[in-house]
Amino acid sequence: MKVLLMTGGALVLAAAAAVYVGWDSGTKGAETSQLVADGALRALSTQDESGLLELANPDPKLTGREAAARKLVDDCKGSSFDGAKVDLRGGFGDKIAWGDVTVPRGQGACGKTTLQLTRTDDGWFISLGAAEPGPIPTAATNR
Repeated sequence: MKVLLMTGGALVLAAAAAVYVGWDSGTKGAETSQLVADGALRALSTQDESGLLELANPDPKLTGREAAARKLVDDCKGSSFDGAKVDLRGGFGDKIAWGDVTVPRGQGACGKTTLQLTRTDDGWFISLGAAEPGPIPTAATNR
């Protein structure tokens, strides 16, 4: 199985990504985790930062998507993707999956990494970036 997502727990043209992943629009996800993983692997193998961003979860609470996509592309510069694969494994119910990525001729961090895929009501996406922490609740004083 081929899949690719984000490096370190984090992560072809955008139009081409839409075609080979089955996107309806920039906010519509893939129908399956395998489809989004395959699209990410293709985008990464062609050093397509925009393609990775097109596959990223559009949740406005997530920040740093561009930096995460750039890091994935930079980590894999000069790598050969011959024989590259991603083994999918389940996560929490049907909302999260992980892809264990192996690029046999990968340079540095691109050789082995784990990517996270998330499912929303709009479909499956690559998890790029991180959620901004919310305010820390204060202790109740009415005891």
